[in-house]
Amino acid sequence: MNKQYGLSLVELMITITLGLLLMAALTAVFSNTLGVNSRSLKLSQLNEEATVVMDLMVGDLRRAGYRADAAELIYDPANASTAFNDTVKVFSNPDGLANSCIVFSYDENSDGEYQSANEDFGYRLFGGGVLQRRRASNSCDAGGWEGLTKLDLLQVTELEFILTEQMINLVNEQRVTITMTVALPSDPEITRTMVSEVVIRNAF
Repeated sequence: MNKQYGLSLVELMITITLGLLLMAALTAVFSNTLGVNSRSLKLSQLNEEATVVMDLMVGDLRRAGYRADAAELIYDPANASTAFNDTVKVFSNPDGLANSCIVFSYDENSDGEYQSANEDFGYRLFGGGVLQRRRASNSCDAGGWEGLTKLDLLQVTELEFILTEQMINLVNEQRVTITMTVALPSDPEITRTMVSEVVIRNAF
């Protein structure tokens, strides 16, 4: 009788099964890695977009109350301009969401004079997740607001401004705490909440 060499049918089937199981495990690991990388990229994109928006608001608010002739408040207070005094105000947005709109003024062209609505600014949440910036108005209900964010890239789910005041050495200090929560429209489970505090150095 001739001897048989090689794998039997049972051994071949076992080998194929083990190979398939190994391939399935490798595929699962690869897919999971891709998913993690994709989520990390989305979170990075969300952080970048949110940081840019927050930095813009913080930088703008720090200028609130600025006027080029601020020195007159000390050496000639009787004739100093008061148009930029106490301009930071917090309101509800047109949708009725409390503390979601802030308006303020500053001497943008540094001429020491208040140029009416041209030096009024503001931010608000509007339209189901769009952050808007307003120039040339100190009203949350007026027209002319422009979108800073687009719903296909970033959805602002929460925007809150809290204004506090305290007297420090006979000087009125104002602080604005901004809380903003954002989400990716393509994956609402990916969210980020940012909180920044702005000290209004020019508050009078």
